[in-house]
Formats: sequence, structure tokens, C-alpha cells
Amino acid sequence: MKDIKNLLIHSPNWLGDIIMSIPAIYLIRQKYKDIKITVMTKKSMFGIFKAIDLVDDVIDLKPIKHLRKYDFDTVILFPNSFESAFRIFGHGIKRRIGYKADYRSFMLTDAVDRKEVRWIHTSDYYVNLLKAIDINEQRPVIKLKIKDELLNEAKEYLKKVNPNNKKIFAYGIGATNSFGKIWKEEYFADVANHLSTKYDALTLFVTTPNEKEISDKISAMLYNEPIIPYMSLDMIAAILSLCDGFIGNDSGAMHVASIVGIPTLALYFATPAYQNFPIGINSQIIEKKVDNPACICGGKKCKLETFECREIIKPNEVIGTFEKMLKITT
Repeated sequence: MKDIKNLLIHSPNWLGDIIMSIPAIYLIRQKYKDIKITVMTKKSMFGIFKAIDLVDDVIDLKPIKHLRKYDFDTVILFPNSFESAFRIFGHGIKRRIGYKADYRSFMLTDAVDRKEVRWIHTSDYYVNLLKAIDINEQRPVIKLKIKDELLNEAKEYLKKVNPNNKKIFAYGIGATNSFGKIWKEEYFADVANHLSTKYDALTLFVTTPNEKEISDKISAMLYNEPIIPYMSLDMIAAILSLCDGFIGNDSGAMHVASIVGIPTLALYFATPAYQNFPIGINSQIIEKKVDNPACICGGKKCKLETFECREIIKPNEVIGTFEKMLKITT
């Protein structure tokens, strides 16, 4: 590790997985403070790294022909894919570290066996890879600190939409490409109406324009219009860090809320939680499954064509669990 001066980290593709890779990046930064760390990721994910101080630079994974100019001496690959290894192969990076997977070992200098860790939590899976660079610690439980300038910008935005400084409860109402991972819209409305009334709180949706049909449906059932900040990922992270709590689907937004440290309640019904439960300091889950062997779609294509799992967790259970979390943190 003493020979590493300019490290490239190939980020995972999805926001939730990116959040779960952050403890590994944190461990690298804590132990090896003097090296330069660059993350390669999709342009749409730049914001999460720009919001924090763990890395020195972020580059787009698409223009791979330009990698050589950065003079990286080591790369750590968090994705398991052949494509990710091919992307960095042949660019003069002397040490290439990643898991043995997808027939790509010949492109790696350090092909790490994953037989014993393949089914552990994703965040622990990434941390385990660091043994190749002499980091043998357990995954730390961390709270991400948002950069001050970004936090101030988020505060100014919230002053405009919340001039009376009320509590704000955020809801992750969507899930990329997975309708079955989205909790029933009527249930979201029931919970939001209860909490906004009881705590005199505002409702904030973390969503995208692509999920407008869902947000419109829930909004129509609310007592008051929700706040919907269609903003960059770095601003969303900053805004979430200033909210009083979050309830949401198994999604990237949920993982962001978790790692910025606010009370976060994640709902699992179409997907298993054991590999991707939230890793923040103040997070809990509710996990329930439909008692039907055909329910194995992972939220994408329901074989029953009913998506009945979306209704298995009831609003009262969510309210009760969330209010207990609020009592602990207040």
C-alpha cells in the first residue's frame, strides 16, 4: 500500500450500492490520508461524492480512452462485472484489484476470491475487498457530513419553502425501474397525513420527474401540498440531512437519508433486506413477505400480476415504528 499514491475507485452503478461503498472509501481515507482518491462513476451520480469530503476528484466512467492521462497506479473495482474490468484494462494502471467474477480475473492483478463473502451485506462485501490493500477493519457505522457551502444552500432553500421552521418528514415514494418495490400510494398518504397533523409537519417527497404519476396520485390524497425538490443529487443529500425523518421504499433515496443520519425507516416487501438494509446510525427496517412461493419477482415483474406485496405492510405499523424512532432521537 505504501506504493499507492494515485488511487482510482470504480464506483458501483446504482445509488444504493454507491452509498454502501462509502464506508469502504471512508476506511481508505482514514488510514491513507496522503494518497489522491478519484472515483469513476456515472455523471448522474457525481453529486453524492461532491457533497462530501472523502474523495479528491470524480470522473465520468464513459470516456474510457482518456484514463491513461490521469496516471493512476492502482484501481479498486467495486462492481463484479466483466465490463468494469475491461473498462480499466490496458490503460497503464499497474495494480488492478477486484473480486473474481464474470470471467474477468485475467484482467486483474489482484483477483480476490469471494466464495466466503458473496452473500454478505453489500457494504461488508466492499469493505472485505480492502484486505488487498492491507485494511482489515470491520465496516464502520458513519454519518456523512455534508460540505458547509452545500448545507448553507439547502438551508436557504428550506427557509423559502418552510418559513415557519416546521418539522419536515421526507418520503422516498419511488424506486427506479421497480414498481413492485413501491409501497401502496394510499398508505403513503395515510402516514403522511397522520404525521403532518400530529406534529404540525411539512411533507417532502424525494422523487424524480419520471415518477410524477406516483407523486401526483399521492399528492391528491394529502391534506397539504408536499414539497418536491427536483434538484441535483448533492442538494437532495443536503436537504435530507436537514429533515426530521424519512420513510421510504427500498431505494437509493432511502440509503442517502440513512447515511446522512436522520431517522430512516425502510420498507422491504418485494426484496430481501439482508444484503442491502440501510447502514446509517439511526435506521430501522420493516420487512414482510407475502406467503406465496410465486412471489419472487424482486419488485420488477409480478408473476401474480397483482403486486399484493405492496399492501402487506400496513400504515399503522409504519407510524408506530417511526414514532418510536422519533422518541429515541428527540
